[in-house]
Amino acid sequence: MEHDDIPYTIIDLSSGSDQLIQVPTQESFIGQMVSAMEFFFGVGENTFPDLYPNRSDSSNFPFKGFILEGPPGSGKTEAVFEAGRRLWRHLGHQHDLDVILIHVDSGRINRSRFGQAETRLERVFRDAQTSTNNLTRTIILFDDIETLLIDRKDRTSQEWSRSLNGVFFHALDNLVTTKTMVVGTTNLSEMVDPAVRSRLVHRDAPAPTREEMKQVAQTALPIRGARGMTQEHLLELTSQSIDRHLDRGEPPSFRLALQTAIETVVSSVAGWDAGNG
Repeated sequence: MEHDDIPYTIIDLSSGSDQLIQVPTQESFIGQMVSAMEFFFGVGENTFPDLYPNRSDSSNFPFKGFILEGPPGSGKTEAVFEAGRRLWRHLGHQHDLDVILIHVDSGRINRSRFGQAETRLERVFRDAQTSTNNLTRTIILFDDIETLLIDRKDRTSQEWSRSLNGVFFHALDNLVTTKTMVVGTTNLSEMVDPAVRSRLVHRDAPAPTREEMKQVAQTALPIRGARGMTQEHLLELTSQSIDRHLDRGEPPSFRLALQTAIETVVSSVAGWDAGNG
């Protein structure tokens, strides 16, 4: 494997995010995630090492991480990134601990030649555990985990995918809870192998409310307005469009909010109306 063909990305947790738009629903979700992770990764009173002193350095504990389910565009990935940033700050400040976040998507793992994908997945876990020590905690984030670990009973499952699942199960079972944690995201949990779901605690990633979507949409509109329209006027047009999307039964999401705002910008500011194509 070439040096520049590493099957994952290490996220810089020291920098802020220009993508996270804080709204109450997302903020509560991230806060709960940080609290749960800090329970397992932290030290001191009422943490996992405190309450399970005989198992804190053992892989023999059934909890291995989380699987976060939510519709596309509900901010699952960015929520994990932000949880990692907050853990990096909290644990570093309180306990002089470092946090590493390894981001994996299936495109970085899957390869056409037999055995290559398994080797790449093994490397993810091997590198994660190598980088972890008494002063380091590692989160491995598998984005859209259902595209990597297909249910072995699914008719589309092939021999290579079953082999990949086996590598994942073995590596996951050997993780030490207090040092390394896996987080998977999905919007199709029924496609994820049940053995994966049984090893990861399921949590729903909440979609934004209607009003939160409008708050998010405002961030994509010109601050001073344009073409004789104030930002408030542009936001009203965008809000009406959001309402139409939701009333048609489309699931609420951060992505839909931003797409709707951009449509307003293209139509009402840039001047290319969809009806004039």
